[in-house]
Formats: sequence, C-alpha cells, structure tokens
Amino acid sequence: MTMINAVMSRCTRAAAILLVTATAALAAYPERPISIMVGFAAGGTSDVAARILAERLSQTLGKPVIIENRPGAGGSVAAAASARATPDGYSIMLSDPGAYAINPVVFPQNARYDPLADFTPIALVGQSPLVLVVPSGRPFTTLEALNAHLRAKASEANYASSGNAGISQFGAELYLKRAGDLAALHIPYRGGAPMMEALLKGEVDFGVAVLASAISQIEGGGVRPLALAAPSATPAVAQVPLLERLGLPDTTMTSWVIMIGPRGMPPEVVARLNTEINAAINDPAIRQRLLNAGIETYPAATPAETGAYLKREVERYRAYQSELGDRLTR
Repeated sequence: MTMINAVMSRCTRAAAILLVTATAALAAYPERPISIMVGFAAGGTSDVAARILAERLSQTLGKPVIIENRPGAGGSVAAAASARATPDGYSIMLSDPGAYAINPVVFPQNARYDPLADFTPIALVGQSPLVLVVPSGRPFTTLEALNAHLRAKASEANYASSGNAGISQFGAELYLKRAGDLAALHIPYRGGAPMMEALLKGEVDFGVAVLASAISQIEGGGVRPLALAAPSATPAVAQVPLLERLGLPDTTMTSWVIMIGPRGMPPEVVARLNTEINAAINDPAIRQRLLNAGIETYPAATPAETGAYLKREVERYRAYQSELGDRLTR
C-alpha cells in the first residue's frame, strides 16, 4: 500500500467512525429529561405554547419535557440562562420577540447576550397577533372613543403591559404614536397573565396584549377587544377590526414563539428537535389546540430558515426602536 493510499484509508476509517458516533449520539438522544425555559410567568403566550409542545414532545422523544418558568427583565433572565446552558440539547428555550429581538435592542445593558451569535436556531413554532383591549367596565366601545379619552385625559390615562420594553409595550407605544402622538402612563406587569388580571380588575385604561394571553378573557367578557394588530382577520376574533384598517398604518405586530438553544448544539440534536417540533405543529390536533389558544402555527422551517427569520426580526425591531426613540424608556 502506498503512503497516499494508507493516508486515504485512515481518513476513510476516521470518517466512518465519526459517522457511527454521530448516528449513535442521535439514536441515544435524549437520555434524560429535557427542560424548555420560558421567560415569563405561567399563562402567557410562550408558556401556553411550551406546555402544548412539551406534552407532545414527551411522547415522541420518549423522555419527560418539562417547563421551567424564569420570569424577569422581559424574558432576558431566561434568555441569558439559555445562552449559558450546556449546548447538549437538554436545556432549550421557547423564545419570544421580547427576549430575543427587543431587549437586546432597547436595553443592551440588561440583555447580556447577543441574539444572533449566542444561540442556535432550532424551529419556528407559531405566532399570535397583538390585540388592543380595555376593561369591560370602561365605556370605550370603539378605538376612536379610547383615542378621545386619551386626548382629553392625557395626564391621567394609563395602560398595562407584560413588562418593560416587551412586545406589549412596543405595540402600545406604536399605537399611541400612530394615533396622533398620544400619551399614557405605562404600568408594567410581570408577564401576560398578571397584565390581564390588572385589566380584568379595571386597574388600567387599556392594554395591548398578545391574543394568546387575552383570548379566554375576551371570550369570557372580562375585557373588550377594540382592534387587532394583524395583517388579516384572525379566526379567534374574526369580528375585531384591524388597526391598519382603522387608519393606523404599519401597526402589524405579532408575538412569535420560536425554539432556540445555546450556541454550539450538535447538528444532529438540532435536526432531531427540528423534526419533532415540525411534526408536532403539522399535527392537526396540536395545530388546533394552539389555534384555540390564539397561536397560529408557522409552516415547517429548517434551522437555517429559522435563523434567517430571527435575523429579520432583530432588524425590524431596531427600526421600530429608532422610530419610537425614548418612548420605551421614559
């Protein structure tokens, strides 16, 4: 055997060993429970979607998939923990715009991670549009009635959000700016569920909530939806008018939920998770459960497509931040 042939033979054997090792690792994964981190309290969009997915993934992966709620700093506490986690596929995160695309743009000093460099994109899951709601006890039955109240009571008006510089505050401030540079005092809560509780109690004049967090209260009559920040009608609230059709251009905003993990995850583990998540959201029963919760699933996407989507979202929120200026921090 010549020297070249010997080297080629050793390389071939090495490649075969690596292939067998990777295949064995994929076949073995997972060997223990998997944790999905959520950056908000139970009841919000990310939490609802994570629990529906966890139930399905526990069955298909053959190991328990548990939810770890880590609220704080608009999702940044969980995102920072996810970025520092061991990249072995046992600690992943169902992220939202607040943790991934908003906080790093608005509060980079608090979001101690790079959204585009410190994570592994895994799969697109779904999205839920924002809906402007008021307590049922308030007299506002149309968006114009709320606008008139805000113009007349600017120094007294207030609104709730799911957290400082989160997507609900982004949505509210974008609405206020586009409706005539209106103003209202921002009152942040620790997640979508506490925000909705404040609206139910009538503690605030309005809120721009993620539909998934608000749908049960809308159906129960505790809050009244005035407008939807979506490009088209949504089945769960088909009769609610769209903000853009009420004269407020470029106000479409959705809260997406996308699975990510720490940078450096093994490609075969990412591929396995991507396959199982895509299978879940393509299951009509799972898709309907998510839709009932106000979450519309995405078409199946590869990890690369997921990463490209996330990059576009970061750029979009940078543009919104430039437009809104200090509205999110004053």
